[in-house]
Amino acid sequence: MDNIIEILKSFNSKIARLERSGFTSRFSNKTPGVMAKFKSIKFENLGDGNFTLSGEMESWVPEYNEDEIDAVVLTYRMLTQNNDRVSLASLSKIYNDDWFPKEGSQQFNQAREKINAYLDSPATVCFEEGWISIRSIMDIIIYCGLAHTNIRKERIFNSWMSSGGAGFFKIEFVAALKTMLFYFSYFKELNDYTISMIEKMNYNTPNKPVIKFKLLN
Repeated sequence: MDNIIEILKSFNSKIARLERSGFTSRFSNKTPGVMAKFKSIKFENLGDGNFTLSGEMESWVPEYNEDEIDAVVLTYRMLTQNNDRVSLASLSKIYNDDWFPKEGSQQFNQAREKINAYLDSPATVCFEEGWISIRSIMDIIIYCGLAHTNIRKERIFNSWMSSGGAGFFKIEFVAALKTMLFYFSYFKELNDYTISMIEKMNYNTPNKPVIKFKLLN
């Protein structure tokens, strides 16, 4: 049990650092916005109240601080890579072990399902081929923009950043980081409760401790 508590506390310390980060201070109570401007804009009336605007565009996120985001991404990668001891995959092994109370397993798994549903949902950015998922934007910006690991995806990232729509990709990324930090904080709260229960629990048998698990709100 000492190893389990150590993993949970290590996870929580990293979330606490994220909660104190410059990124969280900047965006915790603020909705980030994107700015855009057109050059040589052309207007075409399509009739019936429909029209198109075309021209060279530039877009940006005024409060996009790369140093703050890099600091968050460093921890984000640690928490989401399956082979890390403090990753969500590592926590899943704890919360789904045979001895763990069913109520606690359900809370953990439901939160992970919500994360996956969110990441697989369409972003507001749309291409001619269709909508792109939030997960795809996160994957390309984190692993091919901030850490170059895949040449094909790196080229995609570079094409995004050199296009007039760079700000729209950045705002999606900031919004996704905010959402993921919300879920990380939830897991931190769940871990706190689990740690307190483990530290107080009685052992009926050497292999099956008894934990009275109360559902969190």
